Order: sequence, then C-alpha cells, then structure tokens
Amino acid sequence: MKKCIESMFESWTRFLIRFRFPALLLVMILTVILGAQARHLTIDTSNEGLLQPEDEILTTYNSFRDQFGRDDLLVMAIKSNNVFSIGYLSKLKELHEQLEAELPHVNDVTSIVNARDTRGQGDTLLVDDLLLHFPENDQELADLKKRVMANPVYLNQLVSVDGTFSTILIESYTYSSAGMEGDDDIFSGFDDELEFDSNDGTDGLEEAVKPVFLTDQENAELVAKAEDIAAKFNGPEFEISMAGSPAVIHTVKQLMMKDMKKFLRLAVLTIGICLFVMFRRISGVILPLLVVALTLITTLGLMATLGVQFKVPTIILPSFLLAVGVGASVHVLSLTYQRLRVNDDKQDALVYAMGHSGLAIVMTSFTTAAGLASFATAEVAPIADLGLFSCIGVIISLLYTLILLPTLLAIFPIKQKRNLQEGPKQHGSRSCLDRFIDWAARITTSYPKRIVFVSFLVVLIFGAGISKLHFSHNQLSWLPEHLPVRVATEVIDNNMRGSVALEIVVDTGHENGLYDKDVLQALDTLAASLESFEQDSIFVGKVISVTTILKEIHKALHENRPEMYTIPDNGALIPQEFLLFENSGSDDLQDFVDSRFSKARVTIKVPWRDALTYVPFIAEIEDLFSSAFENINVDGTSVTLSTTGIMSLFARILNATIRSAAQSYGMAIIVITLLMILLIGNLRMGLIAMVPNISPILITMGIMGWFSIPLDMFTMLVASIAIGLAVDDTIHFIYNFKRYYEETGDVHLAVSHTLHTAGRAMLTTSIVLSIGFFLFMLASMHNVFYFGMLVGLAIVIALLADFILAPALMALALPNTNGHNVQTPPV
Repeated sequence: MKKCIESMFESWTRFLIRFRFPALLLVMILTVILGAQARHLTIDTSNEGLLQPEDEILTTYNSFRDQFGRDDLLVMAIKSNNVFSIGYLSKLKELHEQLEAELPHVNDVTSIVNARDTRGQGDTLLVDDLLLHFPENDQELADLKKRVMANPVYLNQLVSVDGTFSTILIESYTYSSAGMEGDDDIFSGFDDELEFDSNDGTDGLEEAVKPVFLTDQENAELVAKAEDIAAKFNGPEFEISMAGSPAVIHTVKQLMMKDMKKFLRLAVLTIGICLFVMFRRISGVILPLLVVALTLITTLGLMATLGVQFKVPTIILPSFLLAVGVGASVHVLSLTYQRLRVNDDKQDALVYAMGHSGLAIVMTSFTTAAGLASFATAEVAPIADLGLFSCIGVIISLLYTLILLPTLLAIFPIKQKRNLQEGPKQHGSRSCLDRFIDWAARITTSYPKRIVFVSFLVVLIFGAGISKLHFSHNQLSWLPEHLPVRVATEVIDNNMRGSVALEIVVDTGHENGLYDKDVLQALDTLAASLESFEQDSIFVGKVISVTTILKEIHKALHENRPEMYTIPDNGALIPQEFLLFENSGSDDLQDFVDSRFSKARVTIKVPWRDALTYVPFIAEIEDLFSSAFENINVDGTSVTLSTTGIMSLFARILNATIRSAAQSYGMAIIVITLLMILLIGNLRMGLIAMVPNISPILITMGIMGWFSIPLDMFTMLVASIAIGLAVDDTIHFIYNFKRYYEETGDVHLAVSHTLHTAGRAMLTTSIVLSIGFFLFMLASMHNVFYFGMLVGLAIVIALLADFILAPALMALALPNTNGHNVQTPPV
C-alpha cells in the first residue's frame, strides 16, 4: 500500500515536470484572483465581535442597545486639587464644548457642565443644565459645590466624593453612520418603535432597514479624536485620564496592528536565515518563502472574500502561517538536495524526494490542520475563525508544496554541490550534529527503560501543575502596566468607583407597569442596598435607574427638601410626576425606560476586573433581583429580569473560552490519534507514537499552572496548536523509522538512519517553528507574549521527545535482531 502511494506521488511529480509551465500559470492565476481580495480585509476588535452572531447573550445585548443605547462609555477623568474653581470650570466648559463640536459619531457628552439639574421653583418643575448660569464669584462657587456634593446623582458619576476629580462621559452612537450622512439624527424614527426583547434581535425594526451597529473604524476615529483634543487641554491642575471600553478596544487594536507588522517582518527574516544556514542555497531560501507568502496571500484573500474580519486572536495568523507552512517545503528540499549530491539528474532527484516524503508531508499537514480545526466550532468567534482559516491555510500550503514547489524546482536551475557531506565520513571529520545523533541513537536504544522512566517522572512533576490552571478574560491585563489607558482605568476605578457596567432590565409585562409603586420601591430599596455591596475584589460604585429620576422629581416638587428624595408614598402621584418631567423638555427618561413604560434599565457600576470574578458577582446580583421581585406582580403578571451589559459580555466570553478549550483539546487529541494510527497501520504502535506528542503538552500546561499563567483567549490555543505541530516530527520519525526497520530489522540502525536523514529536516523545521513562535514574545500585549513562549517551548520539548523518547519507545516495543553496531547512515 505504501509503495503504491509513493508511486502515485512520483507519477504526480513527473506529470508536473512535464506540464510545469501550464501548472505554474494556473496556480498564479488562482492566487492572483483570491489574493486581490485581501485588500478588502477589515478589523473588528470590539467585545461584541468575540461572540458568535447568534449567541443568546449577544442577542440580548444587541436588543438592549437597540432600546437604550450604548452602555460602554468613553470616560475622561480630570484631576485637580479643587474642581470648584473658576479656572477649572472654565477650562472644563471649553473642553466639553469642543468635544461636543468636534467628536465624530457621538450621541451625548455629559459632565457637570450640562448635568441634569432638577429643582422646583414654586409650583414649577425646572430641568436645566447644571452650569446654565456660570458661577462668577466665590459665593456662587460655594453654592454650586454645596448643591453638587449634596446630590447623590452626581457623586461617583460626574464628581468624586473628595471633589478632586470630575468626569466627562462620552456616549457614541449605537448605530453606524455609514449611509446616514444626510440624517441630522441617526436615531430619528426609532424612538417610539423600538421594543426590547431578549429573545428577538429585531426590536420592532423592519429587517430590511435595520442598521448596523457602530463599526470598529468609527470607534477608532472617535477615540483618536478624543485623545487629540484631550492632549491640548491636559496640564497641571487639569490632568486628564481617558478610559472605558472604547479606549481599551482602540488601544488593543493599535498594538495589534503594530505587532502584526513587526511579527511579519521578523518571521520572514528569521525563517530566511534558518533556511540559508541549513541549505546554503538561495533556492533553499526563496522557494519556501515564496510558498508560505503565497499561502498567506491566498488565505487572507479567502477571508476577505467570505467577509470574515480580523479580530484580536487572529493577529497571530499571518506569522503563524509563515512559520508552519515552511515545514513541508523543508522536507522536500532537504531530500532533493541530498539526492543531487549523488545524482546529477535534477528531475530524478525531485521525483525521489516527492515519492519519499509525499505521504509523510500530506499526513503531517492533515494532523496540523486537525489540531487547528478543533477550534472551528468554538463559541468564541475569532477563535473559530482562527481555527478554520489556519486549518485552510495549512491545506493551501500543502497544495502549494505539492504543486508549485516541484514546478519551480523543475523550471529553475539548481547547482549540484558534491563537496557537502558527500560520501562516508570518518568519525573524526563528522559534525557535531552527526555525533549528537550517533549518541542519541546509541543511548536511547541501549537504555530505553531508564529513558522512559525519567521521561515519565518529568511529565509527572510538571504535569502536576495542571491542577493549578485557571481561566481568565481581562483585556486590560493584556496591556503593559505603564500604558496610559491601563493607568487611567485604575485611576478611575479608584477615584470614581468603577468604569464598567452591569445592566439589568426589569420587565413588568404591561404598558405603564413602571407606574406601579411596589415595583419602584422594590427597585429603589435594592439599589440602596447594592451601593454598599462588596464581593472579593468587586464593589458596587453606583446604581442608576428610573427611580433616580423619580426621586429627583419628587424632591424638586417638595421645595427641594433633601428628605423628600424618595419614591412617592402615594402611587397616584407617580405618573403625574413623570409627565411633569417629560413636559420640562428633558429626554433623559428614554435612557432608562422604554416608550411604553413597561421596561426599566438598572445600571450597576463596578471596577474593571477579570471576568472570572464577574461570574459569581453576576450570579449574586441575579439572585438579589429575583428575591426582591419574586412576590411582586403587575396586574397578575410576574416581573421578569434580563441581565446584560458589557460586563455580561465579559462573563459570557470567559464561559465560551472555557467550553471552547475543553472541546478543542478533546477533538484535537482524538482526531490526531486516529490519523496517527491510520498512518502507522497498527493500533498499538499508533498509541505508543502519541506518547512523545502528549508529553510535551502535559509539561507545557503544567508549566502554565506552576507559574500561574492563565488560560485566556490566546493561551487556550497552546495545547491544540502544539500537538498539531509536535505530531508532524513524530510522523516523519515513525514513517522513516518503519522504512529503515523493515530494511535492517535493527532498531538501533533504524533510529540512527532516521535521525541522520529525516532528523535533520525535523531539527530545522522545529527551529524555524520555535523561533517563529518565540517572536511573539516581542509582542506589546502580555497574553501574546505567553502564547509565543509556551508554543515555542512545547515545540522544543516535542523535538527532544522525538529524538530521545520516541527511539526509546521503539526499542521497547520492537525486537532487536542485529546488534548495535553504529554505522554511517545512507545518504
């Protein structure tokens, strides 16, 4: 069977040699057609882009945004020793007005300049901007400070409790303005029709006219312009810190783009150097790089054609394909050049190389693709995209290796180099690599039990760290500690008590259900208790809801007395007070209730933390809300609750990461094991051959546990990618070992011959791969650093396992009949 397959590869190569020019033309035409689409690739670093479009949590979040607008605000916190001074307020007003005038894609800018000031004047309810009448003297400043610091609405939202910070809250449009430039207000026509429904993403909109949400590019434009404006105002006694999810997303995108360009350049350079060191031929550098470059162009073109966007984890795809795709070319070129040293016929050398390595190359490509494809069904959208297109990229690389590489070798002249490793060498003239291989073959086949025992102990010791592994999703922790957005987020969390929101939607099930006094009082009581809530590292900094506005109204209508900042005891007053507020000209109610007064939004502000801590926090909040409303109904209908907001997305992303990791690991191991058994044709040997592949993964995962490196959106990829790559060398080892063992019947000779032939290519590909991944350690983001370090380390460990553990296992599993005479391997 194997001979038949090898003959097929040889026949295929002769066919390509004969029709090399038409084959080259066809390949280039197809590459240009697909590659031309790559320029249309777009980038999406949003939190929403991390989940599949049909995800229930994302659907609920999108419905929430349809109804209430965006909850992820861009926050500017401005520090001063005294925010209640003429100088500070004048500069704040100027900054506020410039932001309103110049920021693109902005729905609302809020600060103490235009904060809602609800007060009563006789029988009249007035709702104005707080600084409608700008203070002109110390007395007016003192009065302003007294009013602000006594108003719970402003504290920890627009002004810090100690009066040293004030904030500007910038809310972007919910929808993209693309195609809506002629509209003064992109929300026009939507206000009255929108309906929040967590089970229906349409929200009363006609599918044909439903707009898209704000794009990643528009968010980048907003944040970049805000940074430019803030830089003009930043200074002593007016120190501006800018944070919030939009700022974090923008920073991640900038770092991602910078790193991707850096990785591509370094990957090409290091791969080229490694190839030249191995082959000492220009063709040995140019041809593999051409294969992987065309693979990358074609894969990116295919992504663009299918409308798939670049997202955070897919940053690794280009340099990953460059490193992975070169391996098959190395094996073909290595055998071709070796054959040319003893045979002048280039075509014969090429046919020999393809026949000898073709099956192994196909199998290694499929096992690598299988490891990557295990992520294709991941619940984290960019992980699924990465799994699918890296898998496709590996297959494309295989096709280029089997079609383009032989074609180019047949067309372009290749010099014969008889002076390099020609003929047998005496022991004294053998290279360090030759002597290492001889030593490895002798030791591993002479003391196999000891080697297997020591390997088992190493795996056991490091593998014990797996029990210490923990999951994580925290975009802020990916960033360097000194980065402004990370520092700013910590400043805002510490001084304004939070920068992230959990949103609860309370649904009464009836129109005007929010006029029900019991519902509002339960909501107010719960909000008051939540503001003193703490759980581990999470605390509630602020709770805002429709009751906040109602209490402001009630206080204003009762001579602005502080003790009247409550829910009216008389339920009949509630609809009247809401009506007075709406007639005042303010539209702030639409931020907290729907047009039917049946649903209310509750915003719970908390600090930015790892999503791992959000999961129990959200569960506790849901329990508290459920308990508060379990005995309340409106006209016989129970109140229902929906949890959403950016924090809910973070928690869902973490949950999806955990499920995706477990699923992909299991799939990768099962599929690769089956492929290994199929290649070897023996169940027992196939399972034995998996030991050198599983061991490096266990060691690497154990290292993560011992050193407290979390499993996040990047490091969760390590195991499946590493096993897909590690098994490649094992396949080449087993494939060649079987050939030499069948010829000699001697394990030692078979190991020696295998390591002297395929082992050289294994060493080169492992070096190229490990360096390719170690390059990620130059990344700006910590999680990319750990990803590169861990995969590179796993590849190095896997190479040692194939040179040391695999031969020892073969020596234990197979009989040795011809002794241990060390011989020079055949060329």
